Amino acid sequence: MLEAARAAFAEHGAEAQMDDIARRAGVGVGTVYRHFPTKEALADALVEERFEHKIAYVREVLDEPDPWRAIELCFEHCAITQEQDRAWATALATMAGGVPAGPRAHQIDELLTLQEQLLERARAAGVVRSDLAATDMPPLYCGLASVVLAGVADWRRYLDMLLDGLRPRG
Repeated sequence: MLEAARAAFAEHGAEAQMDDIARRAGVGVGTVYRHFPTKEALADALVEERFEHKIAYVREVLDEPDPWRAIELCFEHCAITQEQDRAWATALATMAGGVPAGPRAHQIDELLTLQEQLLERARAAGVVRSDLAATDMPPLYCGLASVVLAGVADWRRYLDMLLDGLRPRG
């Protein structure tokens, strides 16, 4: 069901329908509702899964020997995932006003801890602004999600501009 839901939400975003998800999964709609009482509960499960994948990816990127490339990889991965999954992009774009507390707080904390490790390496190498903090990253990801959701064909251009802004001044 999660794979079917991921495909439906990736294709249709918040407009995905439970009937379509059930059809894609090859089950009755009642089966979907037994596991996920609302479409929002199902979408939330998918967002939680995406956060886990993001955390795992950032852990992998910590092994990248080039600290600047590690930062680039995080943003590229985020944008590509957003492009492939509109529900994920929507979830990130709606967080632009602030990182939510609640059930995802532990995931956010873990992600911020990992990103701070990336940034410490990058600051030590002098390849990012000295004032760039891990807490700056989520709003930047959210902004990138807004660009992807707007259907900008060349989102990589915006990514390049964003990354240029992270470089040290002068």
